[in-house]
Amino acid sequence: MVKRWSGLLLLLFVLACVAVEIQRCHSLEEEVEEDIMHPVEDGLEEEDELEDLDEGLEDVTGDPGSYSSSADVIAASKVANVNDQDVERVIAKYEFVLLLGYAPWCTQSQELLPEFAAASVQLSDLGNPTVLAKLDAVNNPSAAARYEIRGYPTLILFVNGSRDDYSGGHSREEIVLWVLKKTGSAITTILSKESAESFLSRNVTAVIGYFDNLDSPEHDAFAAAAKLDLDTEFVSTTNIEVTLLLSQGAPISSPPFIALCKQEPERLSVFGGSFNAEEIDSFVKLNKYPLVTVLNSKNANLVYASPLKLHLLLFAESKDDYVKPLYLEAARHFKGKVMFLAIDLKDEEFSKPMLAVYGLDTAKPVVAGLDNEDGSRYLLESDLTVESLKDFAADFYARKLPLYYKSDPVPAQNDGLVKIVVGKTVEKIVMDDTKDVFLFVHAPWCATCEKVGRNFEKLAKHVQDVSSLVMAKYDANSNEHPILMEVPNYPSLLLYPAGRKSSSPVSTYPLPFLKTLFLSRTLYFILFYFVYFLVGKMNFISNNEKKWHNVDCLINTQYFGTSYFGM
Repeated sequence: MVKRWSGLLLLLFVLACVAVEIQRCHSLEEEVEEDIMHPVEDGLEEEDELEDLDEGLEDVTGDPGSYSSSADVIAASKVANVNDQDVERVIAKYEFVLLLGYAPWCTQSQELLPEFAAASVQLSDLGNPTVLAKLDAVNNPSAAARYEIRGYPTLILFVNGSRDDYSGGHSREEIVLWVLKKTGSAITTILSKESAESFLSRNVTAVIGYFDNLDSPEHDAFAAAAKLDLDTEFVSTTNIEVTLLLSQGAPISSPPFIALCKQEPERLSVFGGSFNAEEIDSFVKLNKYPLVTVLNSKNANLVYASPLKLHLLLFAESKDDYVKPLYLEAARHFKGKVMFLAIDLKDEEFSKPMLAVYGLDTAKPVVAGLDNEDGSRYLLESDLTVESLKDFAADFYARKLPLYYKSDPVPAQNDGLVKIVVGKTVEKIVMDDTKDVFLFVHAPWCATCEKVGRNFEKLAKHVQDVSSLVMAKYDANSNEHPILMEVPNYPSLLLYPAGRKSSSPVSTYPLPFLKTLFLSRTLYFILFYFVYFLVGKMNFISNNEKKWHNVDCLINTQYFGTSYFGM
């Protein structure tokens, strides 16, 4: 019997050992498969690294302009597809990596991807060592979080693993120029007429430097300035014929000579300052934009980064040909003072939010002013002529224009129990010193405002006999006025007592300690305390007992809603 049990136990022990061994073998197989699928960095062959990442994209070089479609450009590019697992390895492996974080559904990402692909071809042709990689940040959230990719598209340059946020434009030429300045020489040296003609065929804005020799202090300052401006090409030469060709026949002086060449009627701006990097950089930043710059989502960041912070905005369609010559002529008088910008109304994705800043929705040309330093806004409300544009720009530059605040149209009929106040009627209604004004400030997206608004209308019925009291409401989303710019919450109930309009309004928005001190019934008494006692109307309660009884009944129904008061 003992032998039988001993044999059974021995058999169970052997079976258990076999099971453990089988499990160990399975684990080893899984580890081997993992190593095959995700080889460690040291085990990768140099020539296979990018091929593993490219996911089948061909490495074809050539002129991106020769491809018939965006798909052709992408197929011909050398852009690495990276993901959560390999992006860190790629950044660590290569000296220069330009990473594009994008979202498949993002319109701007879709527009940038073919430009990014074309830039990779151009950089490869130029022998630049930068690796261009793209990351689907939506489907690779771990990598997106690691590199703080929160908006789309996002471009980041890594130099030996150190991050440098991209600040250039989104065209292939702008990407290439920015990368070249960050990873190589910031200056192109041209010494032959053939090279100059090839450069001119690209029709780019460029800073031309003509020097006796390329080892001078003036050239060193020129080179230092080129590093400061990452989106403008700098060209140096010691050849007078090359200089004349690049300047398109404009008069030049003896070296050292610096000029900014643009592809527009005003082709040449000559530098007249001291030869130091800061002055050259300032000259370029103030003069590199055309007289009128078309503003859109692609160049907005570059425009806003300009030292010229006074921006005149023309909203118009391409068919509005009559206004463009007027605008261009006015711009000539404010070069280096005010930046003249044009926004295409057909580009609704960009123009509508810009118009909304002014509370406008128009298909007709309109001109506005924006101080990009403090956000103050102005609007030209007269007819568009050269003289009206010049006068508007002159007063804008001299800070003489009245600030513009958006406003709904003034209601044609406004005789309800609750008056409608818009931006243009705040002074007339709210600041009327003969009236006590109880103002309900709301916004359409505020969930609580609708309930409070209904109850505010009910209250207006019970106080309509008080001739000195005006019940009014104001939509803070579509209207602006200086006295209502700092309203902290929506909804807000503000009392403007007669004879005291110069003082701050009395706010009925409850203080935190009221949450524990008062029941809802007492809170509504406090509301009437503000409306009557503070404006000297306590006699209303004693002389109108019946109406006070009606008000008391309303209080018991929790008139303005306990959710609003946080009770």
